[in-house]
Amino acid sequence: MSFDRQSLGYRLTVPSFIIIAVVFTALTFIIYKISHTIQEDYSRFSLSAVNSEVRKTLSATASELTAANISGNPVVTEAMQKSVKEALSLIWSRLGHDGVIATADGSLFFSTLPKDRAQAIIATGKTGYYIANGSANSYQCYAERFPLWGWRVVSVGRDTKSLMDRSSAALLLPLVSLGILLMISGIFLVLRKTLRRPVEIMVSTVKSGEKVAVTGLTEFDIIGSAVNDALERLHEREAALENELRERVRAEKELRERDAHIQRLLSCTEEGIYGIDPDGNCTFCNLSCLKLLGYEHESQLLGVNMHNLIHHSYPDGTAYSNHECRVYLAFRGETNVHVDSEVFWRADGSSFPVEYWSHTVYEDNRVSGAVVTFIDISQRKLLEDQLIQAQKMESIGRLAGGIAHDFNNLLTPIKGYAEFLLQDLAEDNAAATKVERVLKAANRAQTLVQQLLSFSRKQILEMKVIDLNQTIKSFHDIMRRTIRENITIRLFLSDQGYGIRADKNQIEQVLMNLVVNAQDAIGERGEITIETAYVLLDDEYASNHTEVTPGRFLMLAVSDNGCGMDKETRQRIFEPFFTTKGIGKGTGLGLATVYGIVRQHGGNIWVYSEPGKGTTFKVYFPIVDDQLAYEQPALPEEVPLPVDRLNILVVEDNEMVRTMVDELLTRRGYEVLSTEFPQEALQMVNGKPLDLLIADVVMPVMTGPELHAKLLNNYPGLKVLYMSGYTSNVIVHQGVLDEGIHYIQKPFAVTEFAKKVEALLKT
Repeated sequence: MSFDRQSLGYRLTVPSFIIIAVVFTALTFIIYKISHTIQEDYSRFSLSAVNSEVRKTLSATASELTAANISGNPVVTEAMQKSVKEALSLIWSRLGHDGVIATADGSLFFSTLPKDRAQAIIATGKTGYYIANGSANSYQCYAERFPLWGWRVVSVGRDTKSLMDRSSAALLLPLVSLGILLMISGIFLVLRKTLRRPVEIMVSTVKSGEKVAVTGLTEFDIIGSAVNDALERLHEREAALENELRERVRAEKELRERDAHIQRLLSCTEEGIYGIDPDGNCTFCNLSCLKLLGYEHESQLLGVNMHNLIHHSYPDGTAYSNHECRVYLAFRGETNVHVDSEVFWRADGSSFPVEYWSHTVYEDNRVSGAVVTFIDISQRKLLEDQLIQAQKMESIGRLAGGIAHDFNNLLTPIKGYAEFLLQDLAEDNAAATKVERVLKAANRAQTLVQQLLSFSRKQILEMKVIDLNQTIKSFHDIMRRTIRENITIRLFLSDQGYGIRADKNQIEQVLMNLVVNAQDAIGERGEITIETAYVLLDDEYASNHTEVTPGRFLMLAVSDNGCGMDKETRQRIFEPFFTTKGIGKGTGLGLATVYGIVRQHGGNIWVYSEPGKGTTFKVYFPIVDDQLAYEQPALPEEVPLPVDRLNILVVEDNEMVRTMVDELLTRRGYEVLSTEFPQEALQMVNGKPLDLLIADVVMPVMTGPELHAKLLNNYPGLKVLYMSGYTSNVIVHQGVLDEGIHYIQKPFAVTEFAKKVEALLKT
């Protein structure tokens, strides 16, 4: 049988030992008190008897002492006192005590003790039995008054062994201790013999799970029977619990696997998903929800009111009430909700546009909340804005191209007839000055129309593979003379040259417009930076920027440290006639022209600007690997006047342009046939000689190239000169003139037109 704090032997033996120890302590205390009382009574009796002997001696010698005092003989008196002291000392010594005699005034008369001890004993002034405390010991004393002389006689007990110290009394303690020890041993042996075996049997059988055997003790057999019944029921319950546990483990495993699978699916989605209870508090969130909202752990959302956390305000910052929140309609109105454009707020306080769906969640046929699925539509909104902007620019471009075409048809006869007048008028004629002003206005109108054509990407480009770095360097001096002296122009060009297919004059116009725009944004002193760099635009960049094709590009960046622009201005800067300058300080076509030229070159342009932080325009031109073209110095043209009268067919649907061209060619000595309709032109030349066809590109029913193709059947090798305000894609593709095509842009000067015709006839 084990012996620990929880064992039966411990619980029986230890309390018994404690009780015995208490009894032993009580008996020892009682014996001590009895012996102390006996000792004190003995001391009082013995001291009283000693004092009685002393009093008898004093009484016997009193007459002699008195006679000696009366005789007045000091020698006799001293001898008598000495005799009395010796008698008293003998009495106290014989009886094993000490003594002290004090006179009536309290002074020490005689003592068998040292003076200091005697003084301590007589200092109390008590009579009868008392305890006097000295500096180191205490003394048992018995004091009486001797009435004849008023002396105070004190008998003092010497140190004697107490009753407990005496051998007869000291035997009591070991005997009591031995008796108690025997009692404890007997109890322990009885308990061990009586309880150990039955207890060990019960413990071993309970541990092994077997039935408890009969012990022969009635109480233990009753307990064993109860234990056996309990063990039997326990085995039955254990078997049932094992089956239930196996089933529960299997179900929990399946549930965990299913939950883990669902969690993996939800964590792999791009959509943020969270659940809320009817109070709006979060009950679930997936990984995408945490990432989109800028949180690190789901504990930051669980139990938190989601409306107050992420949906509390409109985009402009005004409060968004709980009652207006459409997320809650899912369980308030028991209807599914889809919102295609609202904002959620991130942990850092920023907002982002979202599209979300809120669906009702039912539990036990009652609404228990809602589940919300949302996506970040920032990129979609950006692409939509870019697409709308591109569509708007395309629409404006088509409008600008159409207007430019009509303006060119009007400006062509204006310029032509003005030049005729100048040729007919004398140089000193006052009217000539007025005609020159008309020509100057027409030229300014032509420049304006040309800018519109550039924006609408309808102008004709002379495309060559050029080195952009070289173009910038050669154009630097012109830019330096154009820009104010208090503005610094810095060049940071790429170390390696890259070729781009471009019209050099158009690229220079882009540079000039960008640096002039930067100059206007700078107040007094400032800096303009022109930079080129090789960049690789990947699929991610292209997905965030409409009309961008991934590939290799040469970036041209023009930056300034001027006033910058806000978002509303940035969205409109490429629109024709939009300007932030004062009235009369700009046409609003500079950046529109840049936009059109860049797009016509197959490039892209983006602006980055903030108020007070300056502006950067980044232009991306596709890099080509073709051989760079080097310009040859132009040789002066010598166009001789025609010797023979040549035949020219003019087909132009605009009457004013046609009439002016007819008159110009006639004055130059050509035989001219002119008509408005291509079908009529085919009939007019039937059988007649024909040296040149001058035709508009775009005409009703039949285009200029189609007419030329029909004429080639009867006039092989017939030369043709096309003229138009813009050409659509008939002879020009992506703004580049088809190879071998001769073309003149409306409006044109008569001298330029004449040279073009004469050069063409000469070839």
